[in-house]
Amino acid sequence: MQEKIKLIAGQKLITNKDFEVAIAQKTTITAMQNGMQIRPASTIIGYNDDSIRMSDGSIIHRAANSFFV
Repeated sequence: MQEKIKLIAGQKLITNKDFEVAIAQKTTITAMQNGMQIRPASTIIGYNDDSIRMSDGSIIHRAANSFFV
């Protein structure tokens, strides 16, 4: 039986599975760069190995930023 991933406040999204769960749950995500929030908090609508697409239409480089619940 596969264990369900639960996202909790303050958790950093790292793996593809984390991003898939955030998309499925429509979790509001904060994008951070060097400890500063770079965009208003928004939900994720898509991702790939290089970038994250936010629901506001912005595309954020995945390797240069951190994403938190």
